[in-house]
Amino acid sequence: MQALGLIETRGLLPAIECADVMLKTAQVELVGRTFVGSGLVTITITGDVGAVKAAVEAAVTAVEKISQLSLVSQHVIPRPHHEIGSMVEPINDPLANQDTATESEPAENTKESTPSEQIILNQVRKEVVDALVQEFGLEKVVDVLKSLSVVKLRNLAREYKDLGLAGRAISKANKELLIQKLKGYYERGSEK
Repeated sequence: MQALGLIETRGLLPAIECADVMLKTAQVELVGRTFVGSGLVTITITGDVGAVKAAVEAAVTAVEKISQLSLVSQHVIPRPHHEIGSMVEPINDPLANQDTATESEPAENTKESTPSEQIILNQVRKEVVDALVQEFGLEKVVDVLKSLSVVKLRNLAREYKDLGLAGRAISKANKELLIQKLKGYYERGSEK
């Protein structure tokens, strides 16, 4: 593994800006993003030491322009130990070929999922789904949602105000209805 650069921000918007600036500034590769919790997001890149340092410095400046409080920390590891590579896996296409099984629904031919898929599957939140619909399109995100358990879909549905379901209706809704309502929500949003 080449150099590793990490930046942790408060909020998704600074994290997206951070990743954009890093990728535009130097010849680096986006390794991943991690939703730490409590609004913290870590962006990880890799590349040559000089490129990673330049990208991290540029991203720090960009994030601080948004808000001084948005930047939590940054760090560059020039030559990480080879075992660090198993902790951070490159993103291929996080939403392609979703055959990942959920806890309650075992699947045959289950493939290993990427770290980004695990974030989507384990920490699904409305703001994450909003960002993914913007980035990858509704159809790919719907495919990911289909791989979630009905419990996770119900919890996600409770975060939406204008879903057309509320309270006990969400608690009784099956997977197909929840996905249909979520899809309809984003289709209505794109018509505006």
